[in-house]
Amino acid sequence: MLYGGISIFKKAFIIGFSVAAVLTLLGIFTKNLELYGSITLGIGIVFVVISGLLGGVFATPDQLRANYHSENKEDRRKRSNVLLVSATIAVPNLLLGFLLLYFN
Repeated sequence: MLYGGISIFKKAFIIGFSVAAVLTLLGIFTKNLELYGSITLGIGIVFVVISGLLGGVFATPDQLRANYHSENKEDRRKRSNVLLVSATIAVPNLLLGFLLLYFN
């Protein structure tokens, strides 16, 4: 899906990477990489949980089946897009969070 010539997933990745980069720079300037690595990792985990909730990872098969039949195609597509965007934001935060904590 394109918004303004750039796909929404590229924008989500840029947002996720920007947040992680700003927190990494704050950690470097304050010489507290462990704290900012934990914050970056926490942000990534929050977005993974959001993706899991929207994807139905924490629902039973009966609940998934009921949800699938109660929503229309447009709602399912919107939910899937939000799921993918939140997962795309999570990836750079998780990577930089693990790197900051590992190399600290």
